[in-house]
Amino acid sequence: MTQESDVISKLVPLEPLDLSKCFTVNDIVTGMSKCSFGARMLGDGTNTIEEMVREGQKDSSKKPVIISDIPRASPVRDLLKALHRDNDWFDGPFTSERILETHGAIENAIVVGQYNRYDERELYSKCGRMVFVNGIYQCKPGLVRDGFFPDVIFANEEFVLPVVIAALKERLMDKRTNVADLMRELERYGGLAETVVQSAHTLRNMLADEDSTNMFTVSGAMTVGKMQLLIADLIDTGRIKYIAATGALMAHGLIEGSGCKHYKYDPSVPDKVLAEMGLNRVTDSLEPETNFDHIEEIVNAVLDRYDGSRTRGSNEFYRDIGQYIVDHYPGVKSILASAFHQDIPIATPAFFDSELGNDVKTANAMRLRDGKLKLVFDSELDTDVLFNLATNAKRLGIFSIGGGVPRNNTQNVAPLHEIYLRRLGLEGKACCFHYGVRIDPAQMFLGHLSGCTYSEGGSWRKFDFDGPRAEVQADATIVWPFAQRFALEQTGYYKMAA
Repeated sequence: MTQESDVISKLVPLEPLDLSKCFTVNDIVTGMSKCSFGARMLGDGTNTIEEMVREGQKDSSKKPVIISDIPRASPVRDLLKALHRDNDWFDGPFTSERILETHGAIENAIVVGQYNRYDERELYSKCGRMVFVNGIYQCKPGLVRDGFFPDVIFANEEFVLPVVIAALKERLMDKRTNVADLMRELERYGGLAETVVQSAHTLRNMLADEDSTNMFTVSGAMTVGKMQLLIADLIDTGRIKYIAATGALMAHGLIEGSGCKHYKYDPSVPDKVLAEMGLNRVTDSLEPETNFDHIEEIVNAVLDRYDGSRTRGSNEFYRDIGQYIVDHYPGVKSILASAFHQDIPIATPAFFDSELGNDVKTANAMRLRDGKLKLVFDSELDTDVLFNLATNAKRLGIFSIGGGVPRNNTQNVAPLHEIYLRRLGLEGKACCFHYGVRIDPAQMFLGHLSGCTYSEGGSWRKFDFDGPRAEVQADATIVWPFAQRFALEQTGYYKMAA
């Protein structure tokens, strides 16, 4: 067997997270193991902790030890103590200082929160397998490699621990926890846990408000991350009226929506070998080059219908691709299929910065070679759709995953409207967002839009200062599924378990 055939035979397909089938916290965490990025961190990290606990139940010398320098007077510390008292799954929690003073070799360790970096080498030398849970990217050197990070969960412990514990209780005790119960539990902890709860409630209220015209913006590799069905579900509620997304995200979504797969990355295979095999890596996932060849056929089939006699916006192009998907891949749920059924416009403000843009550029070169009119795409036509929706809305809401051009372009409708009225000498009411939910790990002091706060946006008169808003600083693939399951469950879209 050649190296190429050996690699291909071992490819493990990823699976989209389907929240409609996730009735408990553990259902979501289990599904995350088949996703990418932070979601897989949480899913795989929980699997490892479960494995450690089961080993400890068979052999007490392998019982996992919790190491945590979290202050004693904190809800998270109380939670760790209760775990030991009520379930006896772990030893500890012990501070790193106590571990160094009193413990010998430790086979399994779970390190929760930040710890003393001056003692870390000695701490690492005492422990065998270690799982790290913190939001500051602190872990044993070499544990996180390019595209491979199975024993870390990089999100704040006040959110992660209650989630992991809820999953473990179902796996080890058959005690199920639904997302509403999780939200009530998270309210105790503050920090990231508190902002996730705020986002869940704000999203629920925004979607329940029939007078709110809601917009969804999304950037980052969320479709490779297997979050496509979350977006499709939002569309299918009928409560999202406009979507702005990156072209890359839409291309990867089209790949999945037309029956192709993404795969888990195996770090034992060098990137040079992957390049030779046509397996493009997206962090911890693989995108076969043949997927792009497949969607090129779909894109060309749509482009061939255009005669070049008029310009189009990206939203019209996506609608036509959506119709093609519905006609040729019936029953496959996807962003474009749902948007077509719901007649929801999707726009990519930076359309040519994507695989789909590459396809159009190449198709135009072929059209010119063959004496046909060039196809012209005009982003102002997308702006017209956004502008008309926003300026005719009773209230506006925005739900943003990530930042970048999709978020900026959508929020820009407020100053655009203000300038439009003033310079044309027209009268009209202010156009600004009332509801806002944003999930993005970016820090505000980095100076780019992904970290721009709603308060800052308010200074540009993009946001109503009195409106309900929630901003969550975390990897969206980790927290978004819980917030959305709660919001759509509360508004009746997702069904509760029987």
